[in-house]
Amino acid sequence: MRKLSIVGVIGAVMLAGTGPVTAQVSDNISRCEARDASIDDLIVHCTVAIKSGRLSAAQEARAFMNRGTAFFDRKQYSLAIRDYGFAERLDPSLSALYANRANALVRMGDANGAIAEYDRALGLDPSDVQAMIGRGSALLKAQRHSEAAQSFTQALSVDPQNVNALFNRGLAALRLDRAEQAVSDFSAVIAVAPEDVEAYARRAGAYERLGELNRAYQDYSQAVRIDEGYSFAWFRRGKLLVDDGRAAEGNGDLARAYKLGHNDPWLAEYIVTLGRGG
Repeated sequence: MRKLSIVGVIGAVMLAGTGPVTAQVSDNISRCEARDASIDDLIVHCTVAIKSGRLSAAQEARAFMNRGTAFFDRKQYSLAIRDYGFAERLDPSLSALYANRANALVRMGDANGAIAEYDRALGLDPSDVQAMIGRGSALLKAQRHSEAAQSFTQALSVDPQNVNALFNRGLAALRLDRAEQAVSDFSAVIAVAPEDVEAYARRAGAYERLGELNRAYQDYSQAVRIDEGYSFAWFRRGKLLVDDGRAAEGNGDLARAYKLGHNDPWLAEYIVTLGRGG
């Protein structure tokens, strides 16, 4: 799946806003909400603001949200989820906290729990494209590919050139054996982002399924021209050639993929037997 910022997942959202509090508390709130602050500074200043006892319920909810975001960025997902829970109890109308909590649940491997949270976020803000994409990615992880495709299509109805939605809908199409749709979606990604090596490699896979091996070869070749360290494309191009009876051409690609550390059992066994009659 698309690397997510997550599988192509979205980042946690910070909310801003201050109110009539003392200068010291106001300073901590401002620093709790600063987008250019370090993670540790956010945690410290949000915590001081929360413990001041001088915040309104809405301000305290935002402080918990922002501290949760800092914990998320620190990959302390259980702490992020805890803070989003505190924020929810103070202000359950904050749609972003549900999407944020969903992001953390995805990172913790709870795709079904994440889907429920994305649904809550979209119930409060039906136009949230990032929540639609996040929900689709979680549905992919849950092997609910048809629903995932629908979620990405919903996102594209709002933002037609969103490359994450296009790319991940292409992945869903591949898993649904809709190779032509996958080619269309990955082609749309390439039109917007012509250096996207993953889009070339995945479109090549769709071409393979359609039996268009020359086009597949061209796309794998373009991927490695853009990024010579992209082991997946070296592996797939080499295997395509071997499977087509052109082992003499494919062996170099497979050796390159192996040297780059591509993790595939077939590749490891093949490389071991190269030149030994295997």
